[in-house]
Amino acid sequence: MIAKRLRAGTERLLDPLGRHWRGVSEETLRLEPTPLGSQPSEYVRAAWEGRGHGRIRQVSVQAAHNGESLFFRLTWRDDTRNERIADTDQFPDACAVLFPLKGEAVLTSMGDPRQPVNAWYWRADWERPANVTATGLGTTVRHLDGSLRAGAHHDGSGWAVVIARPFAAAGAGELTADLSPGEAVMVGFAVWEGSAQERAGLKAVTLEWQPLSIEA
Repeated sequence: MIAKRLRAGTERLLDPLGRHWRGVSEETLRLEPTPLGSQPSEYVRAAWEGRGHGRIRQVSVQAAHNGESLFFRLTWRDDTRNERIADTDQFPDACAVLFPLKGEAVLTSMGDPRQPVNAWYWRADWERPANVTATGLGTTVRHLDGSLRAGAHHDGSGWAVVIARPFAAAGAGELTADLSPGEAVMVGFAVWEGSAQERAGLKAVTLEWQPLSIEA
């Protein structure tokens, strides 16, 4: 996967329907349900036995940057638009872009104490994405980070979501992935289907890291 360098402002690239995305190559990735046996909660394992989760089975990804910020555009089919929580059994649609912070962290276990992972986590009911770190299953922590931004559109059949962060974001190397033009990094993706009550560790993910080259 290549993050193409574009001559476009941040606001234009945050538009998931913007014309600049038409010239960026797209890669469709297979998603798999997170293993139910690996869920840290015994209650969740028992309650979801036989129900099935990870309903979204593929996501298409484009990546680009403008020299200042890195952008990911994720699209997936979903004919239900879940963007608010009106009751305890309702959950929003969501997606995330994940990075290993140290070495080759295990993606499916959300890293470990020595090799954490970082996620840019978008939810349909939030104004901004959250910067998340994890050191294993059930250890996710959300950090205050105003640098993450997103744009989203649902057309009745699916979502198009752009998630972005400046290269020079505060906390890079500690709480968030250290990124810059000309580098190669690893990246993963996850999608939650709100209408299926997916949340937390119940999601669909890429089981392996994907190589990403950021054009200089």
